[in-house]
Amino acid sequence: MWERWDSMLPDGTVNPPGEMTSFNHYALGAIAQWLHTTVAGLSTAAPGYGEVVFRPRPGGGLTWAEAAHQSPYGRVAIRRELHASRIEVRTTVRTGASARIEWPDGSVTNVPTGTTTTLRPT
Repeated sequence: MWERWDSMLPDGTVNPPGEMTSFNHYALGAIAQWLHTTVAGLSTAAPGYGEVVFRPRPGGGLTWAEAAHQSPYGRVAIRRELHASRIEVRTTVRTGASARIEWPDGSVTNVPTGTTTTLRPT
């Protein structure tokens, strides 16, 4: 595969169109994984999201974040919202999967299947 790393010129034009030009580099798409796993806190510890790990990490001025993934076996999701003195974490876990919340202080809460809301002091 041939491509250029200088496809976009400083003035915004493309260098030259149609000749080894690509804006589809993995490094430019890696932001989606970071948003899911770090900002929202949704990750997997087993193939097919058979074991789901939620890691809510409030910070950076964000008061909430959410992410969802449609696995081959069903939907998994997290929404975390920071309130004045607590964090609210709403999780959705597909049937047949195991799940846990790994809190910033290192403690772990097991989460049942279905949709659950968990509150913790900040």
